[in-house]
Amino acid sequence: MVMRLGEALGIPLREQNRLLEAAGLPAAYPEVALEDADLAPFRAAINQLLTAHMPYPAVVVDEHWNVLLANRASAAFFGDALVGSNLAHRYFADPAAAEAIVNWPQVAWAGMDRLRQQLALRPFDDTLRELAVLAERATAGLPRPSPPAEGLVVCPWFRVGGQVIRTIGMAARFDTTSAVTLEELRVELLYPLDSDAERFFREAGTT
Repeated sequence: MVMRLGEALGIPLREQNRLLEAAGLPAAYPEVALEDADLAPFRAAINQLLTAHMPYPAVVVDEHWNVLLANRASAAFFGDALVGSNLAHRYFADPAAAEAIVNWPQVAWAGMDRLRQQLALRPFDDTLRELAVLAERATAGLPRPSPPAEGLVVCPWFRVGGQVIRTIGMAARFDTTSAVTLEELRVELLYPLDSDAERFFREAGTT
């Protein structure tokens, strides 16, 4: 009954496990580390995606925005310390990182909205709540901008030297999984929005 209710409401697997445990029942969905042998085929698929996405940046994050994996283009674009860092802390707590994004107000509010959506699905997740508070502080006093004049979605535009590198962001996820770890993974993919960005990434990939 608890499982059917969770599925009908679209509750994340981790939260469904908590509901089962609260009802005195064992957790139904496994949670293992990404490095676990059982996840080797899925990890291989992710690594293939990261490699195939070159020369454009791609990172793998968990539900708390921690960077678990990144391709070489990401390391070159965002720095060698990217893996192991937290994207929410990186952008909401570091003014220099925010200043490197030309359309920071749009990106910041989009990130705030995403955290709120995650927290609505995981209301008992203290880490998500802390990240949402961090984002709220960063956006306090920052008026919510109008929808972007160009494009249909909010995508980051980066300042790199004297250039503006405009990108399109997409996300890839595993669908209909029964493993907590896989459900919470998100592969963030950046693509060039224009010929200047295309040239930038192509040239960076040859150095």
